Amino acid sequence: MKLLRTNNKYLFSWLLLILLKGFGFCCVAFPVPVVAQDLFAEGKKSYEKRAEGATGLIARPENINIAIADLEKAYALGTNPEETGVYLIKCYNYKGRFVCTNNADKKAVFEKGKNLGEALLKKYPNSAPVLYEYICVLGLWANEIGALKAGWDGVIGKMKSNTEKLISVERTYSFCAGERILGLLYLKAPYIPLVLTWPDNEDALLYLEKSVKCSPTDFGNVFYYAEGLHKNKQEEKAKEYMKKVIGMAPRAELYLEDLQFKKDAEKILLEWK
Repeated sequence: MKLLRTNNKYLFSWLLLILLKGFGFCCVAFPVPVVAQDLFAEGKKSYEKRAEGATGLIARPENINIAIADLEKAYALGTNPEETGVYLIKCYNYKGRFVCTNNADKKAVFEKGKNLGEALLKKYPNSAPVLYEYICVLGLWANEIGALKAGWDGVIGKMKSNTEKLISVERTYSFCAGERILGLLYLKAPYIPLVLTWPDNEDALLYLEKSVKCSPTDFGNVFYYAEGLHKNKQEEKAKEYMKKVIGMAPRAELYLEDLQFKKDAEKILLEWK
């Protein structure tokens, strides 16, 4: 206590008050909402770096795992749940597609996204970002359980109804994704008597043509339009559009996603010859 001896008998109390105020300042400077916003910002940054260091179509897990960890914490804190939840589903989609290497892991990751999407839709039923990400993860999850089971269990029907809603809410969202997805459903969903009777190649081509006219530089729009043309016996035009995919440069923000379309287009063209 010798160090605290002074003519001011209140010095110790004053120092204690400063310390307490210091801790109080920390609490004020970093309240829960700010922490959540910081976590969201860091998670988003890590998501945007998701393709760094990828080998072919296999992404390194570090950035996407950091993104998921930060966004899960931010979502649990409850700040801006719609935007945070949307980015979290994006992360699950990406991890399942480009990081997980076995079907069990893929299914588990997609199921997390599906469950989160269902929860978000209850709160934000007319949100185009929520609808879109939910449809995407539902489709990826359905692919893991098999198209026939997905059809019998009503998953494909749920995808169709939510896609139609997305088109009505915001037709041009994400490069006219609604029309692309709806066309793809008409093209690839299995015909199941009394259960799924609406799949139709001609209807599929109508929607896929709308999507490619709306956003002609989107890899998915061009790729699936080519597939729709081929299914409708327009082989030469289909090859023309599939070659267009191969000649397009992958976008930096969608690098692995676009690269996969290019590689798939190369493989399909060989099969069509």
